[in-house]
Amino acid sequence: MSKKKTESKRSEYDALKAEIFEHDRRYYVLDDPLLSDAAYDALMGRLLEIEAAHPDWVDATSPSQRVGAAPLEGLESYTHRTPMLSLQNTYEAGAVDEWHGQLLNFLETEDLESDFTCEPKLDGLAVEIVYENGVLVRGATRGDGRIGEDVTENIRTIRSVPLELKINGRRRPELLEVRGEVVIARDAFRRLNRQRAEEGEEPFANPRNLAAGSLKQLDPMVTAARPLDVYFYGLGATEGIVFETQRQFIDELPEMGLKTLARHALTGTLADALRHYDRILEEREQIPFEVDGAVIRVDRLDVCRRLGVRSRSPRWAIAFKFPARQETTRLLEIAIQVGRTGTLTPVARLEPVRVGGVQIARATLHNQEEIERLDARVGDEILVERAGDVIPHVVKVIKELRPEGTKPFVMPTHCPACGTAVVDDPEEVAVRCPERACPAVLKARIGHYVQRTAADVEGMGGKLIEQLVERKLVRRLADLFTLDVQTLAALDRMGEKSARNLVTALEKSKTLPLNRFIFALGIRHVGVTAAETLARHFHDLHTLRAASAEDLEGIKEIGAKMAASLTAFFTDREAMADLDAILDAGVAPKPLEPVAEGALTGKSFLFTGALSKPRKEFEAQVKEAGGRILSGVSRSLDYLVMGEKPGSKVKKAHALDIPVLSEEEFLALLQD
Repeated sequence: MSKKKTESKRSEYDALKAEIFEHDRRYYVLDDPLLSDAAYDALMGRLLEIEAAHPDWVDATSPSQRVGAAPLEGLESYTHRTPMLSLQNTYEAGAVDEWHGQLLNFLETEDLESDFTCEPKLDGLAVEIVYENGVLVRGATRGDGRIGEDVTENIRTIRSVPLELKINGRRRPELLEVRGEVVIARDAFRRLNRQRAEEGEEPFANPRNLAAGSLKQLDPMVTAARPLDVYFYGLGATEGIVFETQRQFIDELPEMGLKTLARHALTGTLADALRHYDRILEEREQIPFEVDGAVIRVDRLDVCRRLGVRSRSPRWAIAFKFPARQETTRLLEIAIQVGRTGTLTPVARLEPVRVGGVQIARATLHNQEEIERLDARVGDEILVERAGDVIPHVVKVIKELRPEGTKPFVMPTHCPACGTAVVDDPEEVAVRCPERACPAVLKARIGHYVQRTAADVEGMGGKLIEQLVERKLVRRLADLFTLDVQTLAALDRMGEKSARNLVTALEKSKTLPLNRFIFALGIRHVGVTAAETLARHFHDLHTLRAASAEDLEGIKEIGAKMAASLTAFFTDREAMADLDAILDAGVAPKPLEPVAEGALTGKSFLFTGALSKPRKEFEAQVKEAGGRILSGVSRSLDYLVMGEKPGSKVKKAHALDIPVLSEEEFLALLQD
């Protein structure tokens, strides 16, 4: 290529980078996109085309470099230039007035000569991002305030964080350290948990913990797949740029491409700030992220510098927390709950307490690692939280109130339900009971088998399942089909009519579709979507049972982890004896109807964002045209169809070079 053509293409490349970053800013920061999804994808496609031809032009500032770093061996430490201190906090308006009085006393004045700002306090993970000459060079967690963890590669995967600041003709600052909160929107959190439930995985505990855990992943690809966002509110060290007030700072950040909650902030007198706190509390649920209070601070930065800091918090700000969705109570017992795959999960049994209008008597402790992190012991006073639809969980132990004689909790070495020695799970921080006949495992397996998306046995509730197992009427799943009306009618809360209906429902469930039967078996990692894939690929249970690991991994949608789980299940003698007993009882799964040949035959699709009609209607169109629906973005996906305001699936699709279609482009495929 001639020098002139090379220079022309380089100019096009630099212009493309700037244009894509501007559209990212308008989409992810300002929520004001100018381009259609297809037009944006065309720009990104052209950028990747040029980079393929000129790989030496690619550097850390390219939009294509948000994902792709190799997994880390461990997170390095990072020392903050200026400490990231915690804020003094209170739940009382009187304490805010007292704080104000302390400011006046410290400054030896009757008038502060500064307004106050009041901003929502996001409940996420605090981070600091460092820009040198306008380019992102470092991202770190707060840690202990002085030393945090270097999470640069993971920060780079978050699309709302610019890799290069938008300068708008100004001189690039030699240094700009901005501080913010990594969060996950409540809607995105609920969607993610619904997807995990469909895939047979445990739900995440809450958005805050998920955000923190996602940012600290050693594999940036995992972080990229999570719907993380960052909102900025604080200033660290700077060189070559000056801000006079907090309000000026948060107003200018979006112009540089950095996201803020400026529209929820107010600047005025202290009385104005307190009134604004009330408004934020009233509108709390309208803010898409978890907010646990408001930060009231001095607006003028020169006054902040005069006020300085205490040993652990700045004098110039206070966090005015919302009335608690958390309460303190006593930890009475750490019980062990055994799930359908044998996982032992510690559960806190609590002195009953009302939290957010609901009485709480138990809360999850997740696993031994979480108990050790909390150092939770029976007898402790603890802080328990219930937020939205989240299962109550223990936030922290109040160690100052710990009674004498408490002992650290240790997970049992034997299953509390059957006495079998537990085994470590090499894939997770968990221990499992390996005994299939364990009564606790059996109860959970029955509950999974009869649920609506599996065998769909109406009338088989948890209390009934307990009676059936405890009275040894059901010793394995196949025994469900030997139950008769007389036996069932004799159980607690069961009359003859209910018993007859249940026997009818069990009989009806014998001819369930193959995909639902595969899901009902409760094989680890095999969710609803994977079960349908297996049913369509193998057509009958006999062929699936005979499949090798290589056969399974050869299916586009089945990864090595799922293939290993399937192979382990179908080569387990006890599992196969149980399966044969179910089939001998008359259960005869039906092969799925062949997918009609159509324009989408052999292609897989996933939909994301707000669409013009219910998602199920689009999915039905795919199936009618011979295509398949997947539950997540992976290399098995052929097309991602994107509506308005999509989530993180788009990021991952771009990273994996999966085509992203608009609705119009999808409909055009149907016509081919």
